[in-house]
Amino acid sequence: MRRGGALAAVLVGVLLAAPPLAAQGAVQWQGYVQLRYGRTDPTSGFSVRRAKLWMKGSVPGVAHLAFKIQGIFRNGSSRAFVLQDVFAEYRRSAIALRFGQLVPDFSLQRSQPDYRVPLLERASVVETLIPGARTLGREIGAQVLLAPQSGWLHAAAGIFNGSGANRVPGSEGDYLATGRLVLAHGLGSGVGVSVGGSAVWRETHGTDVGVLSIGSSPFSGRDQRWGTEARLWGGRWNVQGEYLRANLAGEVSEGFYVLGTVAVGSSDQVTLSEERLDAAGGAPSGEPWFVFGFTRYLQTAPQGSKAFMPWDEKYPTKVTTDIRVCPGGGQAKVGAAVQVQMFLR
Repeated sequence: MRRGGALAAVLVGVLLAAPPLAAQGAVQWQGYVQLRYGRTDPTSGFSVRRAKLWMKGSVPGVAHLAFKIQGIFRNGSSRAFVLQDVFAEYRRSAIALRFGQLVPDFSLQRSQPDYRVPLLERASVVETLIPGARTLGREIGAQVLLAPQSGWLHAAAGIFNGSGANRVPGSEGDYLATGRLVLAHGLGSGVGVSVGGSAVWRETHGTDVGVLSIGSSPFSGRDQRWGTEARLWGGRWNVQGEYLRANLAGEVSEGFYVLGTVAVGSSDQVTLSEERLDAAGGAPSGEPWFVFGFTRYLQTAPQGSKAFMPWDEKYPTKVTTDIRVCPGGGQAKVGAAVQVQMFLR
């Protein structure tokens, strides 16, 4: 709590000092909030799903070195404001090295910011099987990325403590190694395709893995995970899917999702998705969920723009409605929610 309070004070200071910082051109502050009303999603009522603030910029007097600090308030953080990202990045052309507390590069949808995901949440298989799923999705360590500007290649590898965010190393001998490789190709007329895969190797003497183990928590032993991904997109539509699998000392959890999004008119999107997760620890037990989403983007076209597409905005302000149904062998489960997302910058 002390750390969260200190971070909140720093970020408030950044907000109050925004004009001088903007004048310097080295540091930027940004943030957004997601306000939601849901029915059994997972609980009924109004909530602040996320409220994030971050500052980032170049390090004065040091070439090629930048930083980012980000904090979040959300329901799952016990109503506390906590530290998410704090890392430095050294970049030269297509190669970047990040070190600090950051998101390990694993899974396509996990690499897509939550404010750009067309549904209210990422697929349950992604939220459950990513490294650090129980600790803000972050780890402390270093990661190198090779990504040419042309976009045909994305290759990343990282080494981390494996203890999660805001934590000291668990015990001697613990480690987490990650890797991801994606190849992309343009097919012409604005259409492109990408395929790739991710992998995780972890040795731990005590990690909270939730439903991925039926044994006592925390889990100790060898943790191996991998996944495949594919994406096909055009100017007004996108189709993507992933299969992920985790093997924790013989306990196997696996699942997939397939998601399609299409733009309707000049400011709306419709999304359809199917997802399944079969967890070693029981529920979820592999039952399919079908999700329908509708999004209305609230941006207005910049002056003089004739081909403005609000879903291409880097920071989209929008309203999203999300309906989820699981047939459940004759006893259907249903959840629905509506969310307003607003950006500050």
